[in-house]
Amino acid sequence: MIVRLGKQQQPATRRQLLKDVVWAITNDTLRRLQREGKTILAPVEVFLSARLFCDTVLGLADIDEGIDYEIDDLEDEAGETDAMLVTMLASALLQAQSKRNNEFDSKPIILHIYERWNDHELFFPLLEQFAKKEEERWLQGKRFNLLDYEIQEIEQEGGGIEEIRNLFEIFLNYSDQMDKETIKGNLLLLNLYNIEHNHAYDEVIKGIYAKLGIKSTTLIQPKEYVNTKYVGNEIQNVEAGGIGVTK
Repeated sequence: MIVRLGKQQQPATRRQLLKDVVWAITNDTLRRLQREGKTILAPVEVFLSARLFCDTVLGLADIDEGIDYEIDDLEDEAGETDAMLVTMLASALLQAQSKRNNEFDSKPIILHIYERWNDHELFFPLLEQFAKKEEERWLQGKRFNLLDYEIQEIEQEGGGIEEIRNLFEIFLNYSDQMDKETIKGNLLLLNLYNIEHNHAYDEVIKGIYAKLGIKSTTLIQPKEYVNTKYVGNEIQNVEAGGIGVTK
């Protein structure tokens, strides 16, 4: 039930998760736990394993009778701590699903998972960190900081224009599944990055404008405006119902 990915597979898979709210809330904590040696699983492996666990449990004919067996199997395969991380992340995914679908009640499954791990040393720290991250998500722009993180990862790995362009296109493909605040933050980041790199990504930015329903826009030239003025104009346009700096 544990999903394993090679190192070369992880970046592309991780970037597909940029649209996922639960990933936005949990990825920092999972990265820290991996760095501290609490888990050998990469964050994306924990996340995908949690998704698989959710699918497996929700497919059971009798969840109450079968869930403990599934957790036992997971613990036999991955060990106590990794099983705990996967199922705790699964509880966050189930809660998010409940918010999207009022007819789905995830509480019984979540409580079962919580009862299983109540005495684990990471149980309360995880709950606290996830809750804190969710609270900070909008105030500090955490969702679009994920895009910034991915750009930094590409640069550190020696990637060039094509890799960054592909990342921009991922954002374009998933923009219709994001809320306005996330779109605004991501678009600001992409625009500023484009300016700093001599408009290497103009066509992708124009594609985003077109998909988001912008009738006309002029991409500003490098160093034409200071960032403060540019960002202020951008935000005003978004809040007025459009995205992009117009002149």
